[in-house]
Amino acid sequence: MSNENSIELDPKRIPTARDVLSTLGQPRIAPYVDFFKCATDEAALGAYFWGQAIASAFQPCLGMYEVALRNAIHVAASRFSSKQSSHSHPWYDYTRQDSLPLRGKTREKVTALLFSGSPPVRLASQPSPDSVVAALSFGFWPSFLAGLTRPQQSRIFTDTFHGNPNSKPAHWSNTDNVASLLSTLKEIQDLRNAVAHLEPIWKPHRLKIKATHWSHSVASLRQKHAAMIQVMAWCCPASAAAVEHSYANRIFKSICSTDAVQAFMHNPFDAGEMSLFALGPGGARRVAAVQQPAANEAA
Repeated sequence: MSNENSIELDPKRIPTARDVLSTLGQPRIAPYVDFFKCATDEAALGAYFWGQAIASAFQPCLGMYEVALRNAIHVAASRFSSKQSSHSHPWYDYTRQDSLPLRGKTREKVTALLFSGSPPVRLASQPSPDSVVAALSFGFWPSFLAGLTRPQQSRIFTDTFHGNPNSKPAHWSNTDNVASLLSTLKEIQDLRNAVAHLEPIWKPHRLKIKATHWSHSVASLRQKHAAMIQVMAWCCPASAAAVEHSYANRIFKSICSTDAVQAFMHNPFDAGEMSLFALGPGGARRVAAVQQPAANEAA
């Protein structure tokens, strides 16, 4: 179907970096120029494109992490609430005597799934526990874990993070151990929200680091990714192993590298096709910016 108002783009015309930067605007691009020390328009646009690429590269791991974490918590909470009789129990239903504590926004989120109207009336047909768990937001889970009593935390954390070598009730009875893990979960939640809202995830204040060079942010982002896989391994070793061996993980390691940043800044358009860097045995490495026709034909 034709559209007389549509714009036909010339596939052979590559826009200049200045063309794109003028559209993005100075306020949006200035933080990139300052932090990445961009001396040219190409470098500025390359830094911006790298920021998009690294945020996108986090998505597969974040998606697997969220599902693995919520399902592990659900099973552990179900076992605790049902006295080990069920792996999928309505532990969240605060009208039941065997429910687990929900406060504030976590309680409001459950209410929205079990009730309707104002004042709220309980739905005649209640959603299954698995349906409720799937509908709850990412931010629900750290808040739920933080709101448990200490005895509940010691048992539910032990079951949820069973892959942790120290995962025993005595370990999770220690408030410092619980606080450390909850802090990690909250940091991952903040990163996930930044990715979802298309915010620059490389900024030092967001990563809670002191960075004098952009390479520090690259290293911190790698650490965040590794932390996700570590927590996932504690919840579901198979999911963590799948991520470790996935194509998406190889792409992440290639993009989350100093070589990739330099490649994008050297030539933002070719870097987008990954013609400036490749993943070798030792990690991401820079390759020639100019490709000779003979080499292309040989490939």
